[in-house]
Amino acid sequence: MSAPANSLLPVAKVIKSFGVKGEMLIRYSPHFQEEIDEKRPVFIAYDGLPVPFFIESLTNRGTDQALVKLSGINSDELVNEISGEIIFIEQKGQKAKEKSFSATDINGYTVLNDNGDVIGTVAQYYDYPGNPCFGITRIDKERAELLLPVHEDIIKKIDPRKKVLIAQIPEGLLDI
Repeated sequence: MSAPANSLLPVAKVIKSFGVKGEMLIRYSPHFQEEIDEKRPVFIAYDGLPVPFFIESLTNRGTDQALVKLSGINSDELVNEISGEIIFIEQKGQKAKEKSFSATDINGYTVLNDNGDVIGTVAQYYDYPGNPCFGITRIDKERAELLLPVHEDIIKKIDPRKKVLIAQIPEGLLDI
């Protein structure tokens, strides 16, 4: 193992196979597209251990996706085995340390909608498989918790300095 697990930074997720020769579609984590260096290995967990892979090719598609071919993964069956897995890189320097906060670090942040209205406070992070959510303690309903999906279309901005999370709340979600 080249890198201890605590020095790895999650930068993307394997979405699906693309072709029959091991190509795959990945989706970058927000703000990490430039972090992948084709000259350095990426890591994918197998049986809980990070396994290094070198990038043979990487072609960006839009702002948050890319087509990737990793060495050693030469069929769509092998890609299907790792579909849904997180791609990690080794952290390097202060820039990586600044970005490597977890979702639980957002507990206590004030949640604003995209109009600047206060919705509530992040009280909990729920790591539901395929649908992670923040538990928001609402200010308009006593003892009511809003489950806000952690998704790039909903979470628009996180400001660690101000401890604010700005979200585009889907229509009808606040009525639940």
